[in-house]
Amino acid sequence: MSRAELARALGLNRSSTGNIVASLMSAGLVVEAPEEAKPGEGKRSGRPGIAVRLSPDGAFFTGVEIGVDRLSAVVIDLSAKVVQQKSIAFDSPNSPAEVVIAKATALAASVLPTVEESRLKGICVTLPALLDHSGTARNAHMLGWRDMPVTSMFRDFLPFPLDVTSENDANAFAIGETYSGNYGWSNTSLFLNIENGVGGAIIVGGRLFRGAFGFAGEFGHLTIERNGRPARRGTAGEFETLIGKDMVLGSYEERGGQPDLDHFFAALARGDEPARWIAEMWADHLSYGLAQLVKVLDPDLVVLGGSVAPIYPFVEQRVRDNLDSMLIPGLPRPKVELSTQGPSGAARGAACVVHQKFFTAAD
Repeated sequence: MSRAELARALGLNRSSTGNIVASLMSAGLVVEAPEEAKPGEGKRSGRPGIAVRLSPDGAFFTGVEIGVDRLSAVVIDLSAKVVQQKSIAFDSPNSPAEVVIAKATALAASVLPTVEESRLKGICVTLPALLDHSGTARNAHMLGWRDMPVTSMFRDFLPFPLDVTSENDANAFAIGETYSGNYGWSNTSLFLNIENGVGGAIIVGGRLFRGAFGFAGEFGHLTIERNGRPARRGTAGEFETLIGKDMVLGSYEERGGQPDLDHFFAALARGDEPARWIAEMWADHLSYGLAQLVKVLDPDLVVLGGSVAPIYPFVEQRVRDNLDSMLIPGLPRPKVELSTQGPSGAARGAACVVHQKFFTAAD
């Protein structure tokens, strides 16, 4: 976009626009380059115009996910492109919180680009927890934490000063999905991050809906069965204990399988009966939970993410048929999509939280 086009788009005169561009160039956030011809425009005569573009390496944003069985870190640049990522296996519930956060901090430091600190715009730590505005995990039952000051602890472990914030993992996942641009326009979207537990988030009109106290979207704690099978973690009969990783791998191990997702998905792809039976049970529980959410929130889109979500393509038709039978006549069945972000979707989303904050004007 040229300076003239920027001036028209912003409703400013050229002098004011020029001053803004000069300031952004001085900060290393934009660069000028010869303007490229637009598709179908033909060859231009005379000297090419000068376009103003974002400088991708002008700023970097980091997201860190503290999961039940792994830690992940992702760095994105100013254009929101992933430039570095790393994930390691780690047993968080059976390690002291200080050890977990120190390990997560070290992982984040290992992926940070070697640039001046002014270009590192911050880190967002995401985890399955009820987080208050100070960044304290009031309840992270999957990790066994209560009233843990995650943000301040993470900041203290960093080797140099850097802005640190924290976010619920499902909220971060949802914000990251809005960056993907894969789903087009949606008025009301629901996001399920399916890991050992199930986190949920609600996007309405492009904005995250947080509720009165900031804890909206705890879909995983919906009661689906009154007398559900005993759960390794969480409360028996809740949504997350019926479609989460613990249920899938626990059921697979009971039927002679190796409790590992890669082995389970390989068996499912082969059509092995134990894996198929578990996937169908998973589909039925997913359908029942989604039906309750659809009746209350009337979404037009549901996005499934996390390491367990790839079961969905194997049972997509079963879920559709279930929803059609469970929803009241006249209530539209939403589109259900599988995330393309992979198992590090929450970490990437956390980086997008920092990126979004950087581009948001302060109140």
